Amino acid sequence: MLSLTDIEHILTFYALGKLYGVTQAYRGFVNETAFIQTSAGRFVVRRNHRRLSESAHRYRHALINCLVEHAFPTPALVPTNTGDTLLHLDGRLHEIMTYVHGSDYDPQRLQQLTDIGATLAQYHRIVQHFPPPAENPGTRYSASTIMALTETLIMNDIMGDLYEPLTWYSNRAAQLRTMLKDKEYTTLPHLVIHGDIHRDNLLFEHDHVVALLDFDQAAYDARIVDIADALVAFASTKPANSPISWGLFQGPLDEKQAVRFISAYARVFPLTSAEITALPVVLEALWLQGELGRVISTPEGAPDYHQSVLDQGRELSLWMQAHSKQLTMQWNDVNTQAQIEGQKNELEPALAA
Repeated sequence: MLSLTDIEHILTFYALGKLYGVTQAYRGFVNETAFIQTSAGRFVVRRNHRRLSESAHRYRHALINCLVEHAFPTPALVPTNTGDTLLHLDGRLHEIMTYVHGSDYDPQRLQQLTDIGATLAQYHRIVQHFPPPAENPGTRYSASTIMALTETLIMNDIMGDLYEPLTWYSNRAAQLRTMLKDKEYTTLPHLVIHGDIHRDNLLFEHDHVVALLDFDQAAYDARIVDIADALVAFASTKPANSPISWGLFQGPLDEKQAVRFISAYARVFPLTSAEITALPVVLEALWLQGELGRVISTPEGAPDYHQSVLDQGRELSLWMQAHSKQLTMQWNDVNTQAQIEGQKNELEPALAA
């Protein structure tokens, strides 16, 4: 945790005036973060975790600066007295950002969901030609990763308690691989994804996004990875009377909310038909991979708990199998309508002239 002494020392390298107050941030568990009030305004101080290299942080800073230059809603980095935005101090890397006041996501305000779709599309449009990072983890959600995680759990399942669900996961991963082959995945539009779209990383003022936060997970991947993350985070619903009591996710998609999100996204940056076809497969991979990851990360869990976690993944997979055709039809419809509207808007100035 950043102490008052730490912050006072950090501020000697900035022209931010007198320090009036410090509040520890309640979000985030990786980096040490605090809010400060100075005579120059309110700011966010962050001591970066050692897990990322300096080059990774500098790449992230370049990405943030690019977004700020394009008036995208994200906090700007504050330069030190020497003009650098990354401060070396006591063997650690620090930074200060402008503070953005905002509230948390309110699922009762449907216009917020619309604005999330438009904001994510705006982000993707800005970064579509931004160079990929030198260090890249590869495909985020894939059948290959599901298979690898399943194999690990099978090896650790000495008593065979999870043999049946893990066998199902392995078989389903093989099916997903045939539904979206690696070669097909590489042809999908790729760009620098945000990589961590969830409720804690967006701030709102009334119905509008005022800040997209935390670019630590930025990576080069298919843009539908961000879309899948957003759908799970903001367009999922908890099913009534669900027999599954444990799991990583709230539940399957709310179809109306998912269509609203895709429509808002497409009005800014339309999807390709190949992306819409691939999106249900990526969503299913996200669900299954997440549940397997939860089991691996909780080795102390009882077999019944792990069984229930894996059961939720299977239920979500079966839900997607039953709804993917209808979802893709609706997504294609709103995507096509967005393209038509876009073409019409482009023609109107020419016709008026």
